[in-house]
Amino acid sequence: MDKWLNSHWFARAVALLLAIMTWMIVNLEAEQTTTPEASQPTFIDSVNLHVRYDTDRYQVVKQQRTVKVALESNNPFYRHNFFPEDSWEVYVDATSLGKGTHRVPVQYKGFPDEVKVGIIPNIVEITLEEKKTVEREVSVEKLGQVALGYTAGEPIVKPFRALVRVPESQVNKVAAVKASVDLEGATSAIKTTVPLKVVDKSGNVIQGADVVPLTVEVNIPVTSPFAKVPIKLNLTNELPNGYSLASMGMNVEEVTVYGPKEVIDGIKSNTYPGPEIDLGNITSDRDIELKIPLMDNIVKVEPEYVTVSLKVVPSTTKRLDKIPIRISGLSESMEAKVLSTDGQEMSTIGFDVIGAPEVLNQLGHEDLQVVADVSNMPAGVYEVPLNYIFNQSEYIKTSASAPKKVTIQITNKQR
Repeated sequence: MDKWLNSHWFARAVALLLAIMTWMIVNLEAEQTTTPEASQPTFIDSVNLHVRYDTDRYQVVKQQRTVKVALESNNPFYRHNFFPEDSWEVYVDATSLGKGTHRVPVQYKGFPDEVKVGIIPNIVEITLEEKKTVEREVSVEKLGQVALGYTAGEPIVKPFRALVRVPESQVNKVAAVKASVDLEGATSAIKTTVPLKVVDKSGNVIQGADVVPLTVEVNIPVTSPFAKVPIKLNLTNELPNGYSLASMGMNVEEVTVYGPKEVIDGIKSNTYPGPEIDLGNITSDRDIELKIPLMDNIVKVEPEYVTVSLKVVPSTTKRLDKIPIRISGLSESMEAKVLSTDGQEMSTIGFDVIGAPEVLNQLGHEDLQVVADVSNMPAGVYEVPLNYIFNQSEYIKTSASAPKKVTIQITNKQR
């Protein structure tokens, strides 16, 4: 050991080692004490400023809408403004404040702890007004026009009144609560649920007004063109032999018919065809309820049903004599005469009719016609069918023995 200590090479090695250690210490301290470059703040402009307050009692009527946010951090990740917008919030807390104008500090939340946050401005003014409640009737605003010829009736609204809450300074501005309904092209009743809107006297919507309920149910009848016309029953077949119809009555004599204007215009001067009644198997009195049919393009018929009362009795026979024979359809240049079986001219005919006793008792010559139609027939002698026409054809019929045809001679008029 003494030999090493006395060696000049050993001394030189120790000196070199000490010099290296001294250099490392000096340089490490210098590196550790070097001040990092100061970070520059990042600004976010036009940040929405939220206001927390008692929304049941108050309304914010004046506030600063946006502020500027300054962010500072040594972390480059944050310096590049990498913050999801839904992760942070800038707000003022006015939950404990009453009505009036207040200066309140701007607060924030959601930023990382290592980020320095500055708000510009950091104090803002807000004005709170107390809310007041008023009651208004709901009115219906009709938009558009129903189909041509149709008519919109008076709306029915449920509920028909609403409560409106607005700031105290806007109470006098509340003119109406409206429900808007589109009528364009409607051909049937409208039933819909629509939201309510609060408007001022000029019809402008009052923003921020609370309304209860939020929606209402609106019913608007839409009526098509209509006409009241008599109803005519459609009787088919005849009562069985030995029976006749003594009377027939209906609980309604006319119906209201709804449909497009051109259809209604065409039916106004006519009767409406009622339900069909088959008499073929009826031998006693009947009360029959029948649904009134809808003709083509008819929307509705009121009433929907008709009750028909039939009185059926045993038939009787009555002889009718000297009933004139009328010739129809004869050309003005022609003349005609009815010939009997022996070739003699005849102008009247006799036959038996069948019906109920009370009907036949009131039957007179003026209640029937016997017609022979010679339309389009040139001069000559013809067997022409007879047509028996009764005012009450539902109640009376001719007997089987009544003549079916007559002989008619047609000649040119002498000039």
